[in-house]
Amino acid sequence: MVVNLSARSENLTFPALGEWSYALREPSGGGFSCSAKSIAVAIYGVPAVAEERVFIGGYNGRAYALNASARSQGQEFPQTRENEWFYPKVGGALGSIVGSPVMGDDAIYVTSADGKVYCLEKDFGDKRWNSTILSEKLWSTPGVEGDSVYLTTFEGHLYALSAEDGKVTWNFTTKSGIGFVSSPLVYGGTLFAGTFDSRLYAVKVGADEPLWEFPAGNCFWSTPVAGNGTVYAGCLDGRVYAIDADNGTELWSFDTGSPVVVSPLLSGDLLIAISESGAIYFLKTAASVDSRLVSEVSINVSVQAAPCVQDGIVYVRGQDNVLYAVDINRGEVAWRLPLSGE
Repeated sequence: MVVNLSARSENLTFPALGEWSYALREPSGGGFSCSAKSIAVAIYGVPAVAEERVFIGGYNGRAYALNASARSQGQEFPQTRENEWFYPKVGGALGSIVGSPVMGDDAIYVTSADGKVYCLEKDFGDKRWNSTILSEKLWSTPGVEGDSVYLTTFEGHLYALSAEDGKVTWNFTTKSGIGFVSSPLVYGGTLFAGTFDSRLYAVKVGADEPLWEFPAGNCFWSTPVAGNGTVYAGCLDGRVYAIDADNGTELWSFDTGSPVVVSPLLSGDLLIAISESGAIYFLKTAASVDSRLVSEVSINVSVQAAPCVQDGIVYVRGQDNVLYAVDINRGEVAWRLPLSGE
């Protein structure tokens, strides 16, 4: 389901469902048909948005493009609306899609549990290419920069693929063979990703050795973010770390008191860190400050889904299936929107 995130309400509970919603369902027998029985399609990744379309990967092994300009409530996909498609269009599905789809200039990139990366044409959903099998299963979200697509694997590989044809142009492997648990951040020609042995790796694209390794008390499960030469990484040890991107030196850290399973957000000179317990921390990013914490808001429910920030509002989905809009300036929940589900 997709809702209008720009809406405001004087009441904490938003009174309407939103601008529109889709029910992604598939016949229980597999494939699309006129069967009266169908099952809901699970979505684990974050949608990609371009112009008036929303791109989604389904756990059923299909990628979808939805028309965001359509105004409807609860209609089932697929419809015959203009600019909508799903892939594969006929025949079987891909392996389950767990990672988020990522936009290129005119293409969508998705990873699949069949171990391949797929490049789909944005307008009509035609397949341009698929990679060779790179892993037993690919659950990570690709990183796209320039003419390359980057990804991590559970077997401890970093890959760079040509965005033109999907061929491998570079491969790095951890010496220990320990797998990568997070999706990669691409920043300044370097890939940053966490491994199962509680380390954050920094590897220059094309290198055979890591630039640095940063050890912590637990895994860096979520993808880091970066800005102004600093990498910010949330860790399952409950801390958010600010690390010098060039040399791996810890600049500062902040204890959230609970595992951090979602990526932090940057908004101006603030870092927004959200713990699994539902506490949202607004932190100053400057290396030396008297007080790092600006404010704290709690939604009092577990958070395991990726948040986003836009126009001074942080949008957080709680495990209670409610969307929370948190106003950064006021430091409080502006409204709540219950999300329908079956």
